[in-house]
Amino acid sequence: MASDKIFSPVKQELKIFRQKFREQLNSRLSLVDKVARYLVHSRGKNLRPALVLLSAKTCSGKLPENTYRAAITIELIHTATLVHDDVVDGADMRRSLPSVNAVWNNKIAVLMGDYLLANALISISDIQNFEAMKLLSKVARRASEGELLQIDKSRKLDIDEATYIKMISDKTGALMAAACELGALTTTGDSGDAESMRAYGEHAGIAFQIKDDLFDFEGDQKIIGKNKGRDLREKHITLPLIFALTRASRSQAKTILAQIRRGVTASEIRSIIAFTREYGGLEYAKTRLEEHSLQAVRMLDRFRDSAAKQSLIDFVYFNINRNK
Repeated sequence: MASDKIFSPVKQELKIFRQKFREQLNSRLSLVDKVARYLVHSRGKNLRPALVLLSAKTCSGKLPENTYRAAITIELIHTATLVHDDVVDGADMRRSLPSVNAVWNNKIAVLMGDYLLANALISISDIQNFEAMKLLSKVARRASEGELLQIDKSRKLDIDEATYIKMISDKTGALMAAACELGALTTTGDSGDAESMRAYGEHAGIAFQIKDDLFDFEGDQKIIGKNKGRDLREKHITLPLIFALTRASRSQAKTILAQIRRGVTASEIRSIIAFTREYGGLEYAKTRLEEHSLQAVRMLDRFRDSAAKQSLIDFVYFNINRNK
Protein backbone atom coordinates (compact mmCIF):
# COMPACT_ATOMS: atom_id res chain seq x y z
CA MET A 1 0.00 0.00 0.00
CA ALA A 2 1.40 3.40 -1.04
CA SER A 3 1.74 6.08 1.62
CA ASP A 4 -0.49 8.43 -0.41
CA LYS A 5 -3.34 5.94 -0.06
CA ILE A 6 -2.75 5.61 3.68
CA PHE A 7 -3.04 9.37 4.10
CA SER A 8 -6.14 9.69 1.88
CA PRO A 9 -8.55 10.38 4.82
CA VAL A 10 -6.63 13.62 5.47
CA LYS A 11 -5.73 14.46 1.87
CA GLN A 12 -7.49 17.83 1.96
CA GLU A 13 -6.27 18.60 5.46
CA LEU A 14 -2.67 17.95 4.36
CA LYS A 15 -3.10 20.50 1.57
CA ILE A 16 -4.24 23.04 4.14
CA PHE A 17 -1.33 22.11 6.38
CA ARG A 18 1.24 22.56 3.61
CA GLN A 19 -0.08 26.01 2.79
CA LYS A 20 0.00 27.04 6.45
CA PHE A 21 3.48 25.56 6.85
CA ARG A 22 4.81 27.59 3.93
CA GLU A 23 3.25 30.72 5.39
CA GLN A 24 4.87 30.00 8.77
CA LEU A 25 8.32 29.96 7.14
CA ASN A 26 7.90 33.24 5.24
CA SER A 27 10.69 35.72 5.91
CA ARG A 28 11.61 39.20 4.68
CA LEU A 29 15.24 38.07 4.45
CA SER A 30 15.90 36.69 0.97
CA LEU A 31 18.46 34.10 2.13
CA VAL A 32 16.17 32.72 4.83
CA ASP A 33 13.29 32.63 2.36
CA LYS A 34 15.41 30.81 -0.22
CA VAL A 35 16.56 28.14 2.26
CA ALA A 36 13.01 27.77 3.59
CA ARG A 37 11.63 27.23 0.08
CA TYR A 38 14.32 24.61 -0.51
CA LEU A 39 13.37 22.81 2.70
CA VAL A 40 9.67 22.83 1.79
CA HIS A 41 10.48 21.50 -1.67
CA SER A 42 12.79 18.76 -0.39
CA ARG A 43 10.54 17.53 2.43
CA GLY A 44 9.06 14.05 2.12
CA LYS A 45 5.52 12.85 2.75
CA ASN A 46 4.92 15.01 5.85
CA LEU A 47 4.54 11.83 7.89
CA ARG A 48 4.42 13.42 11.34
CA PRO A 49 1.91 16.13 10.44
CA ALA A 50 -0.20 13.42 8.79
CA LEU A 51 -0.12 11.47 12.07
CA VAL A 52 -1.34 14.57 13.93
CA LEU A 53 -4.23 14.95 11.50
CA LEU A 54 -5.12 11.24 11.40
CA SER A 55 -5.04 10.98 15.18
CA ALA A 56 -7.25 14.05 15.51
CA LYS A 57 -9.74 12.60 13.02
CA THR A 58 -9.72 9.27 14.84
CA CYS A 59 -10.57 11.04 18.10
CA SER A 60 -12.99 13.53 16.57
CA GLY A 61 -14.20 14.18 13.05
CA LYS A 62 -13.59 17.92 13.39
CA LEU A 63 -10.12 19.49 13.11
CA PRO A 64 -9.80 22.86 14.85
CA GLU A 65 -7.13 25.42 14.04
CA ASN A 66 -5.02 24.20 16.97
CA THR A 67 -4.64 20.81 15.29
CA TYR A 68 -3.00 22.49 12.30
CA ARG A 69 -0.82 24.56 14.61
CA ALA A 70 0.27 21.35 16.34
CA ALA A 71 1.08 19.73 12.98
CA ILE A 72 3.12 22.79 11.97
CA THR A 73 5.04 22.76 15.25
CA ILE A 74 5.83 19.06 14.98
CA GLU A 75 7.14 19.50 11.43
CA LEU A 76 9.21 22.54 12.39
CA ILE A 77 10.88 20.65 15.26
CA HIS A 78 11.47 17.59 13.06
CA THR A 79 12.94 19.64 10.20
CA ALA A 80 15.17 21.61 12.57
CA THR A 81 16.59 18.40 14.07
CA LEU A 82 17.32 17.01 10.58
CA VAL A 83 19.11 20.19 9.51
CA HIS A 84 21.22 20.15 12.68
CA ASP A 85 21.84 16.39 12.40
CA ASP A 86 23.25 16.78 8.89
CA VAL A 87 25.74 19.33 10.19
CA VAL A 88 26.75 17.09 13.11
CA ASP A 89 27.08 14.02 10.85
CA GLY A 90 28.74 15.90 8.00
CA ALA A 91 26.03 14.52 5.71
CA ASP A 92 25.89 15.81 2.14
CA MET A 93 22.60 14.14 1.21
CA ARG A 94 19.14 13.96 2.74
CA ARG A 95 16.56 11.69 1.06
CA SER A 96 18.54 11.64 -2.21
CA LEU A 97 18.80 15.45 -2.30
CA PRO A 98 21.72 17.65 -1.19
CA SER A 99 21.45 18.70 2.45
CA VAL A 100 21.21 22.37 3.47
CA ASN A 101 24.83 22.36 4.69
CA ALA A 102 25.95 20.92 1.34
CA VAL A 103 24.03 23.50 -0.73
CA TRP A 104 25.06 26.44 1.48
CA ASN A 105 27.40 25.79 4.43
CA ASN A 106 27.42 24.60 8.04
CA LYS A 107 26.99 28.08 9.52
CA ILE A 108 23.88 28.81 7.47
CA ALA A 109 22.50 25.32 8.22
CA VAL A 110 22.94 25.74 11.99
CA LEU A 111 21.34 29.19 11.96
CA MET A 112 18.51 27.92 9.76
CA GLY A 113 17.88 25.15 12.24
CA ASP A 114 17.72 27.77 14.97
CA TYR A 115 15.28 29.78 12.85
CA LEU A 116 13.03 26.73 12.51
CA LEU A 117 13.10 26.13 16.28
CA ALA A 118 12.25 29.78 16.90
CA ASN A 119 9.26 29.39 14.58
CA ALA A 120 8.28 26.27 16.50
CA LEU A 121 8.23 28.32 19.72
CA ILE A 122 5.93 30.86 18.09
CA SER A 123 3.67 28.09 16.82
CA ILE A 124 3.57 26.44 20.26
CA SER A 125 2.51 29.71 21.89
CA ASP A 126 -0.27 30.12 19.31
CA ILE A 127 -1.81 26.84 20.49
CA GLN A 128 -2.37 28.40 23.95
CA ASN A 129 -2.60 24.98 25.56
CA PHE A 130 -0.27 24.45 28.52
CA GLU A 131 -0.25 20.63 28.18
CA ALA A 132 0.63 20.89 24.51
CA MET A 133 3.41 23.39 25.22
CA LYS A 134 4.84 21.19 27.96
CA LEU A 135 4.65 18.11 25.74
CA LEU A 136 6.44 19.74 22.82
CA SER A 137 9.15 21.15 25.07
CA LYS A 138 9.83 17.66 26.44
CA VAL A 139 9.96 16.26 22.91
CA ALA A 140 12.63 18.75 21.86
CA ARG A 141 14.67 17.83 24.94
CA ARG A 142 14.27 14.08 24.33
CA ALA A 143 15.35 14.45 20.70
CA SER A 144 18.54 16.23 21.80
CA GLU A 145 19.19 13.62 24.51
CA GLY A 146 18.75 10.82 21.97
CA GLU A 147 21.29 12.38 19.61
CA LEU A 148 23.77 12.98 22.43
CA LEU A 149 23.34 9.40 23.62
CA GLN A 150 24.05 8.15 20.10
CA ILE A 151 27.21 10.25 19.89
CA ASP A 152 28.36 8.99 23.29
CA LYS A 153 27.77 5.35 22.33
CA SER A 154 29.52 5.86 18.98
CA ARG A 155 32.60 6.86 20.95
CA LYS A 156 32.42 4.08 23.53
CA LEU A 157 30.81 1.30 21.42
CA ASP A 158 29.26 -0.20 24.57
CA ILE A 159 25.58 -0.10 23.59
CA ASP A 160 23.12 -2.83 24.60
CA GLU A 161 19.54 -3.42 23.48
CA ALA A 162 17.91 -1.51 26.35
CA THR A 163 20.06 1.54 25.62
CA TYR A 164 19.36 1.24 21.90
CA ILE A 165 15.59 1.20 22.50
CA LYS A 166 15.86 4.25 24.75
CA MET A 167 17.93 6.05 22.14
CA ILE A 168 15.55 5.43 19.22
CA SER A 169 12.55 6.09 21.46
CA ASP A 170 14.00 9.54 22.19
CA LYS A 171 15.16 10.21 18.62
CA THR A 172 12.17 8.89 16.67
CA GLY A 173 9.47 7.50 18.95
CA ALA A 174 9.04 10.66 21.02
CA LEU A 175 8.20 12.91 18.08
CA MET A 176 5.73 10.42 16.58
CA ALA A 177 4.20 9.91 20.03
CA ALA A 178 3.82 13.66 20.44
CA ALA A 179 2.26 13.98 16.98
CA CYS A 180 -0.40 11.42 17.83
CA GLU A 181 -0.98 12.70 21.37
CA LEU A 182 -1.46 16.24 20.06
CA GLY A 183 -4.18 14.97 17.75
CA ALA A 184 -6.12 14.00 20.87
CA LEU A 185 -5.17 17.03 22.98
CA THR A 186 -6.31 19.49 20.31
CA THR A 187 -9.66 17.75 19.71
CA THR A 188 -11.33 15.72 22.46
CA GLY A 189 -8.83 16.63 25.17
CA ASP A 190 -9.66 13.28 26.82
CA SER A 191 -6.68 12.02 28.87
CA GLY A 192 -7.42 8.40 27.98
CA ASP A 193 -7.47 9.22 24.26
CA ALA A 194 -4.24 11.19 24.61
CA GLU A 195 -2.44 8.38 26.44
CA SER A 196 -3.55 5.73 23.94
CA MET A 197 -2.46 7.89 21.03
CA ARG A 198 0.87 8.62 22.73
CA ALA A 199 1.53 4.90 23.21
CA TYR A 200 0.52 4.16 19.61
CA GLY A 201 2.95 6.78 18.31
CA GLU A 202 5.79 5.65 20.58
CA HIS A 203 5.57 2.02 19.48
CA ALA A 204 5.06 2.98 15.83
CA GLY A 205 8.07 5.29 16.02
CA ILE A 206 10.31 2.61 17.53
CA ALA A 207 9.21 0.19 14.82
CA PHE A 208 9.86 2.85 12.18
CA GLN A 209 13.45 3.37 13.37
CA ILE A 210 14.17 -0.37 13.62
CA LYS A 211 13.01 -0.70 10.00
CA ASP A 212 15.31 2.16 8.97
CA ASP A 213 18.22 0.50 10.78
CA LEU A 214 17.58 -2.77 8.97
CA PHE A 215 18.12 -0.98 5.66
CA ASP A 216 21.76 -0.51 6.63
CA PHE A 217 22.16 -4.29 6.36
CA GLU A 218 19.83 -5.29 3.55
CA GLY A 219 18.49 -2.21 1.77
CA ASP A 220 18.71 -1.59 -1.97
CA GLN A 221 21.00 1.43 -2.41
CA LYS A 222 19.15 2.66 -5.51
CA ILE A 223 15.82 2.61 -3.66
CA ILE A 224 16.75 3.84 -0.18
CA GLY A 225 19.15 6.52 -1.44
CA LYS A 226 22.10 5.60 0.79
CA ASN A 227 24.85 3.00 0.87
CA LYS A 228 24.55 -0.11 3.00
CA GLY A 229 26.84 0.07 5.99
CA ARG A 230 26.61 3.83 6.47
CA ASP A 231 25.71 3.39 10.13
CA LEU A 232 28.76 1.17 10.55
CA ARG A 233 30.97 3.81 8.95
CA GLU A 234 29.57 6.37 11.39
CA LYS A 235 30.17 3.92 14.28
CA HIS A 236 26.46 3.56 15.01
CA ILE A 237 25.74 0.07 16.33
CA THR A 238 22.07 -0.79 15.83
CA LEU A 239 19.79 -3.62 16.93
CA PRO A 240 20.71 -6.29 14.33
CA LEU A 241 24.40 -6.09 15.19
CA ILE A 242 23.76 -5.64 18.93
CA PHE A 243 21.94 -8.98 18.98
CA ALA A 244 24.50 -10.75 16.77
CA LEU A 245 27.33 -9.64 19.04
CA THR A 246 25.59 -11.24 22.03
CA ARG A 247 25.47 -14.57 20.16
CA ALA A 248 29.08 -14.57 18.97
CA SER A 249 32.20 -15.51 20.89
CA ARG A 250 33.99 -12.86 22.89
CA SER A 251 36.92 -12.88 20.45
CA GLN A 252 34.62 -12.42 17.43
CA ALA A 253 32.80 -9.54 19.08
CA LYS A 254 36.09 -7.93 20.11
CA THR A 255 37.43 -8.14 16.55
CA ILE A 256 34.32 -6.55 15.03
CA LEU A 257 34.21 -3.75 17.60
CA ALA A 258 37.90 -3.04 16.95
CA GLN A 259 37.20 -2.77 13.21
CA ILE A 260 34.32 -0.33 13.80
CA ARG A 261 36.38 1.69 16.28
CA ARG A 262 39.23 2.35 13.82
CA GLY A 263 36.91 2.76 10.81
CA VAL A 264 35.59 -0.06 8.64
CA THR A 265 36.65 -0.79 5.07
CA ALA A 266 34.22 -1.82 2.34
CA SER A 267 35.24 -5.48 2.67
CA GLU A 268 34.83 -5.33 6.46
CA ILE A 269 31.33 -3.90 6.05
CA ARG A 270 30.39 -6.85 3.84
CA SER A 271 31.89 -9.21 6.39
CA ILE A 272 30.03 -7.59 9.32
CA ILE A 273 26.74 -7.70 7.41
CA ALA A 274 27.29 -11.41 6.69
CA PHE A 275 28.20 -11.97 10.37
CA THR A 276 25.02 -10.17 11.51
CA ARG A 277 22.88 -12.30 9.23
CA GLU A 278 24.64 -15.55 10.26
CA TYR A 279 24.06 -14.91 13.97
CA GLY A 280 20.39 -14.07 13.57
CA GLY A 281 20.60 -10.30 14.02
CA LEU A 282 18.34 -9.44 11.08
CA GLU A 283 15.64 -11.93 12.06
CA TYR A 284 15.74 -10.80 15.68
CA ALA A 285 15.36 -7.13 14.70
CA LYS A 286 12.42 -8.04 12.46
CA THR A 287 10.78 -9.87 15.35
CA ARG A 288 11.16 -6.82 17.60
CA LEU A 289 9.84 -4.64 14.76
CA GLU A 290 6.71 -6.78 14.53
CA GLU A 291 6.24 -6.80 18.33
CA HIS A 292 6.27 -3.01 18.55
CA SER A 293 4.01 -2.81 15.49
CA LEU A 294 1.40 -5.08 17.08
CA GLN A 295 1.58 -3.12 20.33
CA ALA A 296 0.94 0.07 18.38
CA VAL A 297 -2.15 -1.39 16.74
CA ARG A 298 -3.52 -2.61 20.08
CA MET A 299 -3.36 0.95 21.44
CA LEU A 300 -6.11 1.92 18.98
CA ASP A 301 -8.70 -0.55 20.37
CA ARG A 302 -10.47 2.15 22.42
CA PHE A 303 -11.38 4.18 19.31
CA ARG A 304 -14.41 3.59 17.12
CA ASP A 305 -13.78 2.29 13.61
CA SER A 306 -13.22 4.97 10.99
CA ALA A 307 -11.22 5.61 7.85
CA ALA A 308 -8.69 7.62 9.88
CA LYS A 309 -8.23 4.84 12.44
CA GLN A 310 -7.77 2.30 9.64
CA SER A 311 -5.09 4.54 8.13
CA LEU A 312 -3.19 4.53 11.43
CA ILE A 313 -3.35 0.72 11.40
CA ASP A 314 -2.35 0.58 7.72
CA PHE A 315 0.64 2.81 8.39
CA VAL A 316 2.00 0.29 10.90
CA TYR A 317 1.82 -2.56 8.38
CA PHE A 318 3.09 -0.33 5.58
CA ASN A 319 6.19 0.33 7.68
CA ILE A 320 6.85 -3.40 8.18
CA ASN A 321 6.90 -3.96 4.42
CA ARG A 322 8.31 -0.70 3.04
CA ASN A 323 11.51 -0.82 0.97
CA LYS A 324 12.76 2.73 1.59
